[in-house]
Amino acid sequence: MGGIVFYDAGSMQWWGRYLEVMTKPVAISAPWGLVNSIFTEGEGGLTIAQQRTRAQQIGMGSSNTQRIVANSGATETVASAIWNSTSGIWFLPSKNELDALYNSWKINGLKGNWAAAPAWTSTESSDGFAWYQLFQDGTQFTDANGIIPGKTSNKTDLKSAVHVGSGFTSMKFQAIAIRAFPPSTGVMPMSVAVPFAPLSNAACNAGGATTVCKVGDIGPGGGIVFYDAGIDQSWGRYLEVAPVACEATTLPWRIGKKMVYKGTPGQSAAKLRLLAKQVGMGKINTGIITQAFGANGLYAAKFAEDSVCGGRDDWFLPSKDELDLVYRNVAQNRVGGQDTPLGSFNKGYYWTSTDYNNVTAWTQYFIDGQQFDRVQTLVGNMKPPANPFRVRPIRAFGSGPA
Repeated sequence: MGGIVFYDAGSMQWWGRYLEVMTKPVAISAPWGLVNSIFTEGEGGLTIAQQRTRAQQIGMGSSNTQRIVANSGATETVASAIWNSTSGIWFLPSKNELDALYNSWKINGLKGNWAAAPAWTSTESSDGFAWYQLFQDGTQFTDANGIIPGKTSNKTDLKSAVHVGSGFTSMKFQAIAIRAFPPSTGVMPMSVAVPFAPLSNAACNAGGATTVCKVGDIGPGGGIVFYDAGIDQSWGRYLEVAPVACEATTLPWRIGKKMVYKGTPGQSAAKLRLLAKQVGMGKINTGIITQAFGANGLYAAKFAEDSVCGGRDDWFLPSKDELDLVYRNVAQNRVGGQDTPLGSFNKGYYWTSTDYNNVTAWTQYFIDGQQFDRVQTLVGNMKPPANPFRVRPIRAFGSGPA
């Protein structure tokens, strides 16, 4: 259809196999949508929260776009401008689809005329907020939960907000159109309900040659399984996150002044940092960090690497994408500001092992899943409410001996 392929799932999925993108943003000045939810409680047996979590995934952009269009009625939105003008062929990407495009643009040198400016996703975060991504650095925001003090919605914004401490100015949102192909042949999967307590499964708990786990199971290390890759990968198949008893607080990401990434003639430090975001990179990142900073002093990666939680000594600090899986697949069902019933995750910030620019590193805000770069030497929020940064190690294991 004249676009550029930026994603290959490797095999046919329920939505297709490939994603392609228009080489230029859609010229439209319109809001994201109305300030109410595009979802209905109980639809398909799912809560609105479960539907919003599913709406982040690759393959959900078309469905999300159709919901925005239907909910907005006669009001013109960025979603309706794309959907209606292309007869439903192109759509606004979901949160994960847009992130896949950004990564392909930066890592693989994808040729497109997108601006270094904020871009809308089709994923709703709450009644008043939707996810967007800065194409300046890849950060995905909603601006909710006090990130922009006093802000109650962003769905009607035409420009991005200015973040304190950021050098990025307010800019007009761009709308990027994508499509999936070949035509889908499957049925949209149901969301997996996050349990309220760890699940006992002997085939997972004991590990060994016949390990079979599902999300929520107690893993061989006594943690909670939060990801199953489906088949064994180079790093393993399953990921488990340590229990709260093995969590640390008030640790910096770095000590000293040594650089983590210096780059080589064939691979820049910026590209290495982008690759360090991915699933499967946490253990590698942790080793690189501890090699750079050394054994003296205590910092996030060293704490994780030194952990002997549950009798296992192969824990590490999760990468940016790995920690996001922890948030989405385990750290839900929170009531107000209380810790989550599964995993006892605080509502504050957790460190990842992914460097941002040698001065800041990626964290995740567990009240709503937004990820931000924070100064590496900090041990917590500088302004009230005082909340220390946290470290929760993870480990990987395969379907063989674990």
